[in-house]
Amino acid sequence: MNISFKNKTIIVTGGTSGIGKVSAMQFLESGGQVIVLGRTQSKIKQELKTFSPRLSFYKCDISRHEEIKNVFKLIKAKHSVIDVLVNNAGIQTYGNVVDTNEALWDRTMDTNLKSIYLCTKHTIPLMENSVHPVIINVGSAQGFVSQKNVAAYATSKEALHGLTRSIAINFAPKIRCLAICPGAVYTPMLEEDLKGFDDKESIIEETKNIHLLQRIAAPEEVANFITFFASEKASFATGHAYRVDGGIGLKIQGT
Repeated sequence: MNISFKNKTIIVTGGTSGIGKVSAMQFLESGGQVIVLGRTQSKIKQELKTFSPRLSFYKCDISRHEEIKNVFKLIKAKHSVIDVLVNNAGIQTYGNVVDTNEALWDRTMDTNLKSIYLCTKHTIPLMENSVHPVIINVGSAQGFVSQKNVAAYATSKEALHGLTRSIAINFAPKIRCLAICPGAVYTPMLEEDLKGFDDKESIIEETKNIHLLQRIAAPEEVANFITFFASEKASFATGHAYRVDGGIGLKIQGT
């Protein structure tokens, strides 16, 4: 299937690593012009050289809302039209409602939910002259099913479904908006999470086994869905949250 993003401009938040970086590269390889928002430019130093001038980087910590507002002023000054927004950046946090303090709760919501509201708020006016504008929100399987001790994280990801529907309803038929919800994916964020366990290998095996496909996804497998749904090949898809999760949560354990 031939997918082209030639003459299209795409914003990817959290585009310096993991799913975001792979998605940004796929958009570039399909002819698009890509704007990456992230905290560390050095993570895509070589890519900036390889894809110059179609790849640009704007430093932005999306948990800091003034930074979002300021960076979109810069984007607007340089780009009159945005065709695709991929709200990918997010954090994984742990704790139940008792041991999660307010600071951690607020940081999770600021990063995983409010940042998406703000990035979308500032992008939509730039989509007015786009022919097929699309917003992709990267959620999680934990917006549907949850493990223990992810009160803030699971709440942020399920709330994202409501925000996705609201955007799709309010800005149809001009703008499509949908969510892609992966299960476990081998990313730097997962590697960082695993550092907190003494028996890393057993946790990896356990994680594999809760997926029907008995493995952890590669970032490319999720990015494939992002670029497909952002393309005109998926022109009748909007408003829904699509699970790309290897079947996690479908099986009831026991005999």
